[in-house]
Amino acid sequence: MAALLFDLDGTLADTKPDLHAAMNFVLRQNGLDEVPDEAITNMIGGGARMILQRGLEANETRWDDAKLDAATEEFVLWYDQNIDGHTKIYPNLLPILDAAKAAQIPMAVVTNKRESLSAKLLYRLGLQGYFDALVGGDTLPKRKPDPDTIELALARLGCAPQDAIMVGDSEADSDGARAANVACICVSFGYRRVSLEELKADAIVDDYAEFAAAAKAIKPGLFDALSLE
Repeated sequence: MAALLFDLDGTLADTKPDLHAAMNFVLRQNGLDEVPDEAITNMIGGGARMILQRGLEANETRWDDAKLDAATEEFVLWYDQNIDGHTKIYPNLLPILDAAKAAQIPMAVVTNKRESLSAKLLYRLGLQGYFDALVGGDTLPKRKPDPDTIELALARLGCAPQDAIMVGDSEADSDGARAANVACICVSFGYRRVSLEELKADAIVDDYAEFAAAAKAIKPGLFDALSLE
C-alpha cells in the first residue's frame, strides 16, 4: 500500500511570517535586535528552541539552558496565539491532497514542530481531514533527521518503507527519509540550510503541479492513481 508523509513548515505551508514574528517578539522582549526578513529563511527548522537559538546567534548572544528554555516557552505561547496570522498553504497543494484522498492513499504529517501546535495549525488551515496520522517533534524522544518519527508514521499508516514517499523541504527530511529507507521528494521553495544538491532527494519539485509526475517516476505503479485530471 502506497503512502505519503509530509513535513509541515516549508512543505505544506509557508509558516515563515508567523515564526519570524514569534522570534522577533522574544528578541525584542529581551532587548535584542530583530532578525531581518532576508535572514529568517535559513533559521527555520528543528523546532522552536532551535529557531530561537539561531536568532540569538544572529545577535552574537548565548543564553544558558534555563533562560533559553524559558524563552522558548515565551516563543511557543506567542506563536500559539498567532499561529495562522499570515501562514498560507502552498499553491497547487490541495489538488494533490484531494487526489490522494480520492485514491485512498493514506497520508501523515511528520514534523519537528510540537505536536499540539501542528494539530492546531492543520485545523486552522483546514488540512486536518486529509491526514491519518500526525507525528510531531515532541511525540518521541528523537526527531528528524532521526528516522524514528518517520518509522512511527509508517507504522500508524500500516505502510512499508519501500511503498512510501517522504515530502519535505530540508536536510532533516531527506536525511531522515534516507535513514528510514524511504524515498524523498523535496520542494525547492521551503526552508533549508544546505543547497538543493546536498539534500540528495530522489526528486526536487519547484511547484506542486509537478508532484504527481515525480511520485509516479520514483515509485512506478504505486502512485498511478494520483491523477490531477
